[in-house]
Amino acid sequence: MKIGVKTYKDEKFLKHFENQADFFEVQAIQKNNYNFLKKFSKPIVIHAEHFKQGSNPADKTMLKQNLKSINFAIKLADKTNAKKIILHSGAIINKNCSKQQSLNFIKKIKDKRIIIENLYMNNSITINPENVKEFLKNTKVGFCFDVSHAIASANIQNLNPHILIQDFLKLKPSHFHIGGQKMNSKIDNHCSFSNPKSDIPLKKILSLYPKNAEITLETTTDIKKTQYDLEFIREIIKRIN
Repeated sequence: MKIGVKTYKDEKFLKHFENQADFFEVQAIQKNNYNFLKKFSKPIVIHAEHFKQGSNPADKTMLKQNLKSINFAIKLADKTNAKKIILHSGAIINKNCSKQQSLNFIKKIKDKRIIIENLYMNNSITINPENVKEFLKNTKVGFCFDVSHAIASANIQNLNPHILIQDFLKLKPSHFHIGGQKMNSKIDNHCSFSNPKSDIPLKKILSLYPKNAEITLETTTDIKKTQYDLEFIREIIKRIN
């Protein structure tokens, strides 16, 4: 398994993990300057903007913003030779939003590097394996599995998290997100594994992943805590192998 670390724009953070992480994941936010990425030869995964940054592919009135957002991510992926661009499918937040709008938007992108991520809020379009499966079939994109989102989703819907995780994994994700998580939480904690509130059964979950899984640590942007998380997950992987 390959383990990557994630940043939004922190060159110092990436420099620290340059010789430790297998790859970097970078959130492509339009207001940020990413020229510093030229300094690194490490493989890079791009994550497009999502709802918190003003993007929602499900909203037909936001087409201009959504196009600007995904085009920025695509250009950054081109510059960094990224092979994956992670995209949130969006959420139904008002009458202007629909699943079909999101499907149509993603189908028109025409970039084979796009992979959609499972989300967790009730109004999220890809909250269940069935939703994700429909998107994969109709858009021909890949799938990024976020285990924290899956756990929160299960708790919101009163489902068994472990069964839901296994159902998501049947869709053969091409990328993975993992972080510290409280198993009965209805939100995605994405905290450090050192956080006492995190009780995620990491060994049990990782044992279900393919041996060649590429996993981004979505825990914290704190260097010391991320250092702990990286060493911790590598030790778990050793025990599995």
